[in-house]
Amino acid sequence: MPAEGRTVSVDRLRPGDHAFLGYADDEARWDVLRAFTQQGLARDEKVFVLADVGYSTAWVASRVAGGAAAARRALRAGQLVVSSTPRFARGNFDAGRLVEGARRRIDTVLAEGFSGLRSASEMSLALAPVDHLGQAVEFEAALHAELFTDEAHARPYTALCYWDERVFGGTAAMDAVRDLHPMIVLPALGSLRTTTTPDGIAIAGDADLASREPFEAALRELGGVTAATVVLDITGLSFFDASSAAAVLRVAAGLGPPRRLEVRCRRAHRRLLQLLGGSSIGQLSIITERS
Repeated sequence: MPAEGRTVSVDRLRPGDHAFLGYADDEARWDVLRAFTQQGLARDEKVFVLADVGYSTAWVASRVAGGAAAARRALRAGQLVVSSTPRFARGNFDAGRLVEGARRRIDTVLAEGFSGLRSASEMSLALAPVDHLGQAVEFEAALHAELFTDEAHARPYTALCYWDERVFGGTAAMDAVRDLHPMIVLPALGSLRTTTTPDGIAIAGDADLASREPFEAALRELGGVTAATVVLDITGLSFFDASSAAAVLRVAAGLGPPRRLEVRCRRAHRRLLQLLGGSSIGQLSIITERS
């Protein structure tokens, strides 16, 4: 499926998620990786970070763990591993072997007593001297097929693949890898993204004072949806403030019967909408995601 419909903030990633991050700003990239790493540490997961050889592993550990002291604690406990060892080698590529290595790593991490494995892997020409970028596509396809498609036997594994848009943007390989991932991570913390759906819109990111204008502009788009039931999917929102919730309720109240607004959301969003009077709006339906 096209990944654009599954855009989320990094803090929405859970075990079993295979996500893609395309970045064009170094500070924003490290902020996202810090959030990804710290969430894993808080969940008692083991975190592997594969970073560009242009950065020292000590610097990367400090940046993603939230400081030198936090990095030392996580490294000593074996909960954080930072590496710049190339994943690929010229003339020595075997996607199956790499995927089997990831599978064994999950088993080892669980045997060590951690709740799961969380890994962030960078693809760059300096880090991965591949014969051709097709190797990266082949590896990602094999990894997803073997470790992320069987929901009945989902593994406690969260993977984030991140590519530099400034180096690979517009290449067929990067486009193919992005499409392989069912989830796309927003490239900056606190950002907001709107996606048009067949019967409404989906909004991901943070809905707060900083994003008030684009959030309300997105809600105005709902006015042009002709379906009898207009769908607003906010399950991808990490932060949803009271002002944003009130704006959603105004949209629902303004719909003339028989039109309705169906809001698909998380439990916390539902509680806020109901607290602000959502239960009294007849044109509003609230559907809570399972999680």
